[in-house]
Amino acid sequence: MMDKLANKNQQKYIKFFSLIGIFGILIVSIYNSAFKNGKFTCNRYILNSYLYILLVLVLMMLEILYLDTEGVKVMDIYKFIPGITGFIVGIMLLISILYILMKIPPKNVFIKHTVWILFSLMLGILAYPAYMKSKNENTLVSVMFSLIAILVVFSAVAFIKPEWISLSWGPVLFFVLLGVIILQLIKLFFYKEVGNPKALSYFIIVLFIFFLLYDTKLIQVNAKRCKTETADYINESLGIILDILNLFQNLVMIQN
Repeated sequence: MMDKLANKNQQKYIKFFSLIGIFGILIVSIYNSAFKNGKFTCNRYILNSYLYILLVLVLMMLEILYLDTEGVKVMDIYKFIPGITGFIVGIMLLISILYILMKIPPKNVFIKHTVWILFSLMLGILAYPAYMKSKNENTLVSVMFSLIAILVVFSAVAFIKPEWISLSWGPVLFFVLLGVIILQLIKLFFYKEVGNPKALSYFIIVLFIFFLLYDTKLIQVNAKRCKTETADYINESLGIILDILNLFQNLVMIQN
């Protein structure tokens, strides 16, 4: 029994230090590819955008794996903001940090990256409950395979057939998302047991697949329009990161 526990802990630490190694490689790659004279460069725009996306994902995975290894429970994290009020405060805080991050000029490299790390860590905390739920119910592998399949297939579609995607989708997708958020808030406050949660999760998955297509097309368009003084790979990566987070959370919902 003790040997099994020791092996489990050893595997977790191997994963943790492997992710640290990948994190270091990504940092070096970004420094060599995305920067010139201490500022973002337009060279290899699409590659640099995806390097930042990967860096955020690895940072989130490191945080989640650390919390899991230390045996941190979901309730231990959220006990400081209990109830509906805490939920609203948490969402408002996240939106505020996102807004500040997007408004910081890319020339302020240190400040922008500091706020970006803070935002990434908050995303990791948001993803942790879904991770633990999926892990405890033994669906984590199938969720991850489903997520990777969606990302690979629809990202490939966006690059192979960009003409199928229009930037005019943006306002429509935003208002549909706003409607979904309002619906979820109504259910949260007034009708907790009404409706089919899985049906809503399927709808949200489809919605964020369209967001993934749209955000991928946006990176392609911005790559062609890029100017050195406005290049901002942190802002460019945010859309797809949020798409991935929402896809992951809702895939967990439908498989549990």
